[in-house]
Amino acid sequence: MNLTTYWAPLLHIYQPPTQDLNVLRKIDKECYKPLFSLLEEHDNAKFCLNVNGVLIELLYEFGLSDTMDLLKNLASESKIEIVGTAKFHPILPLIPKKEVQHQIQMNEELNRREFGRWERKGFFPPELAISGRVAKQIRQLGYKWVIMSGIACPIDWPYDKIYTSPNGLQLFFRDDILSNKIAFKNITAKNFVKDIKTMHKNKEISNPTYAITALDGETFGHHIPNYEKTFLGKILELINEEDKIKIIFISDLDIHFPTAKKKIIPRESSWSTNYDDLKANVPYPLWNHPDNSVHKYYWKLMKSLNNLMNLSDNIDLTIDWEVENYYNTARFFYNRGIYSCPTWWSNPLNRTWSPNLIYKGVEILMRAALNAQMALVHSGKSDLGEPYFDSISYYHGLLLMELNNITKENTKELNENKNK
Repeated sequence: MNLTTYWAPLLHIYQPPTQDLNVLRKIDKECYKPLFSLLEEHDNAKFCLNVNGVLIELLYEFGLSDTMDLLKNLASESKIEIVGTAKFHPILPLIPKKEVQHQIQMNEELNRREFGRWERKGFFPPELAISGRVAKQIRQLGYKWVIMSGIACPIDWPYDKIYTSPNGLQLFFRDDILSNKIAFKNITAKNFVKDIKTMHKNKEISNPTYAITALDGETFGHHIPNYEKTFLGKILELINEEDKIKIIFISDLDIHFPTAKKKIIPRESSWSTNYDDLKANVPYPLWNHPDNSVHKYYWKLMKSLNNLMNLSDNIDLTIDWEVENYYNTARFFYNRGIYSCPTWWSNPLNRTWSPNLIYKGVEILMRAALNAQMALVHSGKSDLGEPYFDSISYYHGLLLMELNNITKENTKELNENKNK
């Protein structure tokens, strides 16, 4: 009888391309350096790590390369396994298929440069936002497995076998309850170890089982001060004394667990999706909600920008150096501008509302639009792009007005509440 529980933890770290230098330095000091230093101290550490390529570039740009040295050491010691992702953290089901591939391949280039013999194994979709189309594409690009939110699981909870998609992608679902207990400091290290040791264990179960947790790395030290020591460090110490719990990379779970014959397709969802959202057919509520007017104008703008970029992608760049210069500038801004944060900050009902952080992203998109159209102008094809460019300008204006209107409503509501 083997009653071992295999715990497969994943951490995700990311900062937006627009991040303020002082904020990044603060997070690096409070979280990244202490967290990675702690993992170095523990021989039993085995964590999958998602680090978006944009963060790697920011660390170098802002003189924090010593943090990257820590990461490289952990990777060389097999204490972390770097997974694939999309470089600038877009919501993959909401962007064109061509851009999904481009974002993933840009991230792979960085992983290979930074981590030497890096290979495609696991994949972390930003915000765990998944769809059947994206899962299929991840497999086609050569990945072995993908991690998703538990809510994406369309069957009874898997804990002693591994399910795959129709094209053979291994589908792993994080334990949302357990992960959120950690994220919101609702469980002690001792109780966590006790819970995973006993979960799924009853008289009928005589096989090993597994549990997967996934959460933001910034939880440890930045969101919750010293949490890397008081929680993660403590867990690693406690598990070191246990013979019934083993820490394992998600990639190695298939060594210990069989693959189910049944093929499944994950539900469209993210790690911020709940069952009410699924019933309402709103799989990505914080980034594309039908009742959110900012989201509505943002995605209309994006649709026209995608079309404009498609036109500029097909220009002959050898016509003129200015054509190439404008096109490369458009690509630079577009690649960064499709990050997830502007729409995330557009949720006043969730108290995530920041007109400036929304507009930081929109401004990047407008620069992409301007340069894409300039590339078309200099290649003699301005008439092709003008309908899209005009549409982008139109929705940009509506979006700005909406930022003003919603802020006025929020201020009025706050003042009314103060006067009650």
